[in-house]
Amino acid sequence: MQTICKHGNYCNVGYGRGGPLTLSWRNKQAALQKQILQRQREFGMTSVLPGFSGHVPQSIMKIFPNANLSRSPDWGRFNDTYCCVYLLNPGDPEFAVIAKKFIQVVMDNFGTDHVYNVDTFNEMNPASKDPTYLGETSSSVLKGLQSADPDAVWLMQGWLFLSGFWGPDEMKAYLNVIPNNKMIILDLDSENRPIWQKSQSYYGKPFVWCLLHNFGGTRGLYGDLSRIATGPLAANAASGSTMDGIGITMEAIEHNPIVYELMLEMGWRSLSFDLGEWVQQYAVRRYGGKSEALSRAWHILQTTLYTVSSVSKSQVEVRPAITMNKPYSSNTTALVEAWRLFVQGSSEVKPVGPFQYDLVDVTRQALLNLFTDFHSLFMVAYQRYQLHHVNSSLEFKSIVSPMMEIIEDLDKLLGSDINFLLGTWTETARSWGDTVEEKNQLELNARNQVTLWGPRGNIEDYASKNGWSGLVGDYYMSRWQLFVSRLQDSIDKGKSMDFNAYESDLLALEQKWSYAVAPHSVVASGDSVSRAKDLLSKWGTAPTPPLQPGYDVFRQTDAPGHDLLWGTQLWTRDVQQLQLLCSCDALCKGFNSNGYLKNVTDPSIRVHSPSVDLYVKVQ
Repeated sequence: MQTICKHGNYCNVGYGRGGPLTLSWRNKQAALQKQILQRQREFGMTSVLPGFSGHVPQSIMKIFPNANLSRSPDWGRFNDTYCCVYLLNPGDPEFAVIAKKFIQVVMDNFGTDHVYNVDTFNEMNPASKDPTYLGETSSSVLKGLQSADPDAVWLMQGWLFLSGFWGPDEMKAYLNVIPNNKMIILDLDSENRPIWQKSQSYYGKPFVWCLLHNFGGTRGLYGDLSRIATGPLAANAASGSTMDGIGITMEAIEHNPIVYELMLEMGWRSLSFDLGEWVQQYAVRRYGGKSEALSRAWHILQTTLYTVSSVSKSQVEVRPAITMNKPYSSNTTALVEAWRLFVQGSSEVKPVGPFQYDLVDVTRQALLNLFTDFHSLFMVAYQRYQLHHVNSSLEFKSIVSPMMEIIEDLDKLLGSDINFLLGTWTETARSWGDTVEEKNQLELNARNQVTLWGPRGNIEDYASKNGWSGLVGDYYMSRWQLFVSRLQDSIDKGKSMDFNAYESDLLALEQKWSYAVAPHSVVASGDSVSRAKDLLSKWGTAPTPPLQPGYDVFRQTDAPGHDLLWGTQLWTRDVQQLQLLCSCDALCKGFNSNGYLKNVTDPSIRVHSPSVDLYVKVQ
């Protein structure tokens, strides 16, 4: 694939179908960087430029045959074709020579504000714990910077210190040889894994309290607002603190705008404040007016979904399987309630861009959560088939059909807002090319990064996007259709599915899509508000007879020990969605308000149960 460097420990130098990147592309990137630097300096901002970390290609031996090199460890299941780089020992005489030339070239091309980022050991451990070696390594980095720029300050990430390699002694050996005024450390994941707390504020080095929040562009409604509102203030006030500012270090943005607005505002705050009031004012500012429904919706989101700092990927966007990990959700039922309030609020505020974006985003997450519950039904239905070898084709289809509909509906919803389009990603990539061949190469790399990320899915779906129309309806839908068709075929034939053949064919499908050249829309289509309303009616409201059976309600009653999903709760506790789910499985006779579907609800097994209601399907 294209030339990619990740933390210095994996760097492709142009092998394979996707690389190398052309000189034209590199020149355009350099010109863009100069424009960015110019604007930053006009604003009085201090720009950070790259320094020499010691990472070099093996071919450097042609120039320096006696160079002291060590190979970085394998990363991300990439073989030697794509991995890995070599580290020039900082004690090697050539290290200083290359470092000086590197910084001189950087300054000649981009000027300097005297701050340089260098990360030698990110996601890779040093060759030795010897304190002398660690001290000489970091000292060589700073000397290399200062050989060309005597005023150089070294900016580094604190991410490496999460590794078990680094105890207090190793950290001190590495850091204490650097003067405190010559280093700044990004405490990269302060909201979850603050290194400053266990290192006495990096033993005196200035550090930046950073919000990482996101890996690979994982989409979801999440972010611990309370921790963001209090963490920087507490760190700054801590005894002996060397905190020097705040930062955002996410791997991807363009999601959860409330999280980043709050975090960036913390740079201007020194006193605690009422987070609930801030959230309410945020909604008013964002939508250009007050709405009672949206006020209630944001209170729900603040106190449920926005109390967690991370989520896992949805099942729609990862490789289909029978047994899949359930993605984390803080409160699915609360989200459905907020969804209804957002739809209600659409008549109380003008449908401005920010409101439309949030409505689509809330609806997106609600559909993905419901898909997970349908998959739980799907999984148990197939397990019943495996146990009893009964052809349950119709039962299987009644569960799979709504799953496929959710993917289709999600894609159409996303396509109604300019912020949720795959085409923006691929067409922007193509715009950097001068020739058709170069444009195709750049599209290949753009497609591959958000799908396989490697020739054979080496870190597959790491940068998946369940919020991009085109990717959802094309790539993810194709994968699920293949999986369902193979499973359906096995059930029809009364056989077990050939999972080895499926895995092989799935990879072929994924590679074909990754290498394809096909346009995706860069223009939104349809009305987001209307689609959200329609989807709420479809997926957030229980069908009524005669379309679906009705339910009798027995208050403070349960049917214990007769769980259709073998002791597994559904995510949703929303009664209307539970009716929808139960109605899709012929073996479901009802459910309780705790999210358990029941395969037996006869009066003889009902018991009194405070705070639980039993819903029985009318036969």
